[in-house]
Amino acid sequence: MNTLAVLSLLAQLFRQPLDVPTRAISLFWALPICLSISLIYKAVKLDSFKPALYFREVLFLFATIIGFLIAVAVILLLLSQLVRS
Repeated sequence: MNTLAVLSLLAQLFRQPLDVPTRAISLFWALPICLSISLIYKAVKLDSFKPALYFREVLFLFATIIGFLIAVAVILLLLSQLVRS
């Protein structure tokens, strides 16, 4: 396939973004993004690649990111309840 055609298809993804609904269940779209960030970050930062260490570090970073997202969501929920009352 021509390189220009591939770039054109890739650019099309950014012109028409994925429509994510604004319901509570749509927050699960954050899971693959957080996992991707964890995988790439640890692949770049680790000095030597050992599969057991890599996957342990990825899972720890993934859990940390999700934990902080939940903590921020709870804090914002409490703040909004405080402002409303």
